[in-house]
Amino acid sequence: MIENIFKQIKIKNQKVTIILGSGYHKEALGSFSILSNWKVLLSKLTPSRYLSNKYTLDFERIIVIQTSKQDKTAIKQANKIEKQILKNIANYINAEQELVLSQNNRFQYPTIFNPKYVSDVISLNFDHVAEELCNINFGNGDKIEWLNESSFTKKYPKNSSSSVYQRTSFRKITDKEGNEIRFWYPHGSILKPQSITLGINKYAKLVSDTDRIRKHFKQEEKKSAFDLTWYSQILKNPVFILGASVSESEWGLLSAIVYKARNFAKPENKHHENEIYKMFSAEQAKEHNFWYAPLFTDKNFEEQWRLLEKYLKE
Repeated sequence: MIENIFKQIKIKNQKVTIILGSGYHKEALGSFSILSNWKVLLSKLTPSRYLSNKYTLDFERIIVIQTSKQDKTAIKQANKIEKQILKNIANYINAEQELVLSQNNRFQYPTIFNPKYVSDVISLNFDHVAEELCNINFGNGDKIEWLNESSFTKKYPKNSSSSVYQRTSFRKITDKEGNEIRFWYPHGSILKPQSITLGINKYAKLVSDTDRIRKHFKQEEKKSAFDLTWYSQILKNPVFILGASVSESEWGLLSAIVYKARNFAKPENKHHENEIYKMFSAEQAKEHNFWYAPLFTDKNFEEQWRLLEKYLKE
């Protein structure tokens, strides 16, 4: 099946948008790294026996407990406690990122993020491991900076702290042949700790921002303009969901996927639609899924990563 997918992509002269989850880290690091396991990450903040696997609520519980146990001589509001916790999380992740990147060949499939075949990586992770690996393997040496080419630049100043501006900003790597790849962090980035989306308010804001991004896209489309955001790259390109379960808590991403399906639902629009493919286990791939087609039908995850790298290599 994968052969036919890439054959069609090459015939249409297309590039791929990757939606990347923590499964990429799990394949390389196992289940006991803070990069691959929410429970391990949050256990840095509270004993793991208090975690319920409902990590958004677990995070909120941590904030409430830390707020209630403050020294009375230095009382802070819960939102300030949250800001400090997010800084701590960013520091923990950054330290782990530096450690694993310093270990040669820790990641078995570093060349998946090839600018020749992939135009965009929408990372659901807070770390920049994939971006760093791409830069090591393909970068032309240019400094990587935050950029924003969306219609929100008309409303907000450069490097605005607005959540919707930050969610529509990206980091670009150019290879030696001039191919470009963009890395998007709609769930937040360790480089901007306050953008990290973990609590209830941040998730609600993510859904609200996604709706604003969609409306801006539609407004620009009516003016025959193209609004470059992570949302537009889901609509425009074939999509590979790699190492991401896309659970029901992923409301921002799920809303974008639903919007894409609605956008092309009319029969006269259907031939413009590009498929969304997803990594499934061999058992899951046997079951019909309305929203995604399986990338592979009979491979374990290790084989899927290996074959993907084969097709995305030079």
